[in-house]
Amino acid sequence: MSRRSADPARPLPTLRLKVRVHGRHPWFYRKMVQKPDAPLPAGSACVVRDRDGKLVGTGFYNPRAELALRMFADEATADVRGHFVRALQQAVQLREEVLGLSRHTDAYRLVHAEGDGFPGLVLDKLGAAFVAQVASLGMQQQLEPLGEWLLRRYTGAKLVLLQDKDWAEREGMDKVPRPQPVATTVREHGLVYAVEAGTGHKTGFFADQRDNRWLVRQLAKGRSVLDLCCNSGGFALNAVTGGAAKVVAADLDEAMVAQTRHNAKANQLTLQAVHGDAFDLLREAQPGAHDLIVLDPPKWVHNKDEIEQGLARYRDLNRLGLEKVDRGGVVVTCSCSGSVSEDAFVRLLRDAAAEARRDVRLLYLRGAGADHPVALECPETRYLKVAVLQVR
Repeated sequence: MSRRSADPARPLPTLRLKVRVHGRHPWFYRKMVQKPDAPLPAGSACVVRDRDGKLVGTGFYNPRAELALRMFADEATADVRGHFVRALQQAVQLREEVLGLSRHTDAYRLVHAEGDGFPGLVLDKLGAAFVAQVASLGMQQQLEPLGEWLLRRYTGAKLVLLQDKDWAEREGMDKVPRPQPVATTVREHGLVYAVEAGTGHKTGFFADQRDNRWLVRQLAKGRSVLDLCCNSGGFALNAVTGGAAKVVAADLDEAMVAQTRHNAKANQLTLQAVHGDAFDLLREAQPGAHDLIVLDPPKWVHNKDEIEQGLARYRDLNRLGLEKVDRGGVVVTCSCSGSVSEDAFVRLLRDAAAEARRDVRLLYLRGAGADHPVALECPETRYLKVAVLQVR
């Protein structure tokens, strides 16, 4: 990886904004940034001042991208490498010492982008594997010292680097080769999961659903459970562990169905794993056959151009789920589309309930675990919505 990060002995260039800055949001678009007097390399770290000369902080500047400036510090800091190594140490301390996650799991998010002050970078610990997904040129240029620190901190660590394809194009990043997957095993609340780190959706395992899988375990006793878009079977395995009477897990990806069966066998649990489309399976289901349905579809809205179509798809899936769940039953429904706000998600659920002609109440409105901290100044860091509904 590149070592083009700033020399701590040299002052950073200064960048001026065209706007006054009153809030703390870390993103500034190209039209908000003055063109520097001398050209700056894409991904440069800069000290940023607003139109009135007030210090905003330090950020990465990329004139190639529409999102041209991403802030990472609220002060002028020339030691960019040292800044991010210290920030990584703080991120690890939060997960391991404050949250105590290692008592329950060895799979969690170590760095949650702007939520931890790392523009465009997520880093998941999946057992012995550490999977980074980078969406920022400036951040990509800072990865080498972070990887070196991880290798010193975690004996035997295996590092995997992924690029977000869309953001790589927007940022003008040199493409990195697709890495070979790293086979690892993760543990969570007494269950084990086989994981191919760096493959499949996201980084290879949905660490963000850990607390919601635990909730399903608490809700499942005696119920007939249908887990749709089951991925590696996390909700289904927890439902069996929680004493469900029957569990069916389904996914459109045959590899995920096979992985669910593997994970069930590894944990000595009995469930039915089937290959199928969530919409088709719900249409074919007998009304009332299930009294706990989990809907955890993939990301259907990637940008604002897909919002209308994506919302309609979410609404149709939830309408079917609410139509088919037994009276008194529970629907756990999720959206990982960051472009869909929590308010919009609740509205579509209300519309779905009306179309299903069911009286529905909201028991919980949740998100990802605390290892995915939400920066108050950057609401985009809250992307996962999980609603637990009951049909009266």
